Amino acid sequence: MSLEQQLQGIIASFEKALAEQDWQTLGVLDSKLQHAIPKIKQQSLTVADKQQLQRLNAFYSTMIAAGEREKAYTQQQIQQQECNKEGVLAYLQNS
Repeated sequence: MSLEQQLQGIIASFEKALAEQDWQTLGVLDSKLQHAIPKIKQQSLTVADKQQLQRLNAFYSTMIAAGEREKAYTQQQIQQQECNKEGVLAYLQNS
């Protein structure tokens, strides 16, 4: 399998995991890719390989933005839970 095909498979896996909001799989894929990058850098890259790497780099920007949105949503949910807890405690103290 050529590097270009491997990169296409990696991108497809990342896209699938992101579409499913499977943050654990994204983390595993990212870790595997980080380990593979030194090997990739040692290879002679074709134009097609470079294009796939550019696609992957662009996808990382998309993935980071999605992660930031999810983080903000999670923080909002935590804050809401804290407010609910405070409300319940106040109610219980006054009843």
